[in-house]
Amino acid sequence: MSRWKAMLKKLLRPGWGWVVSAALLGGVSLALTFLVFGEDSPFAYISYLLSAYGLAVLVAAIIPLFSSARRFLHSIPLAHRYLTDKHFSVWWGLALSFAVNLGFAVLKLVYAAVYSSFWDGWLAVYNILLCAVRLYLLRSFPMGQNHQTFETELRRYRSTGISLFFLDAALAVISTLIVLKGNGYYYPGTLVYAMAFHAFYSLTLAMINTIRYRRFNSPILSAAKAVNLTTALVSIFSLETAMIAQFGADRAYFRLVMTSVTAFGVCAIVLGLAIFMVCSANRKLRRISA
Repeated sequence: MSRWKAMLKKLLRPGWGWVVSAALLGGVSLALTFLVFGEDSPFAYISYLLSAYGLAVLVAAIIPLFSSARRFLHSIPLAHRYLTDKHFSVWWGLALSFAVNLGFAVLKLVYAAVYSSFWDGWLAVYNILLCAVRLYLLRSFPMGQNHQTFETELRRYRSTGISLFFLDAALAVISTLIVLKGNGYYYPGTLVYAMAFHAFYSLTLAMINTIRYRRFNSPILSAAKAVNLTTALVSIFSLETAMIAQFGADRAYFRLVMTSVTAFGVCAIVLGLAIFMVCSANRKLRRISA
């Protein structure tokens, strides 16, 4: 049995020279299949085997690099803190998101002023509100020696929930413009597929983190993840309007129904999230003061 294991290990990990050669050979054979010989030719089956083997040995060679890269990152003090301190990593995520939203808000304000665009104006309002929420959370995070009591974090959590009501109101206006006026987003060419990947990745990650970060029993972390979930839901709605504009612009009724349903769903979820945050914080604060 050990001899077979050794042979299998040698087959999957033949060394980087063979790994690169197998990956290149698999890629070239696939290109010849699709461009020259055809998918139904005998050569196609050989190319599928070569490409499958090339992919397998490439993945097997890359996996150990993650452990080495992780050990290297942990040797850097700042990177080690980012990987181990959840408050620190979430704070930096909020800071980067704040910078992006601030830039987008300024851009939309300029568009609204130059082109007298009501649509761009409301997009600017939405991003300004989002910047305000994230700035509030950034100033509320217990970084370094700035420790906070659980009660203080609960109050911050409740305030974030209240801010989501205003954010939801801005979303309602934007949704109305999309549904009734036909405003929306447009991504040229294949960029829409990249935005689709980003939107679904953001939504999946936001949902996982919203649940996972509850085990830290930190309301301020939960508040940050609730805001991320809200923006991920909005990105899904934005993606839908862009895909309809690119692939279904001639189907007016389909656009009206789909955008209406999605807009109502997103606004309802954000409203429900805001109500849950406020009610949950109030209930826990009453228990603390009792």
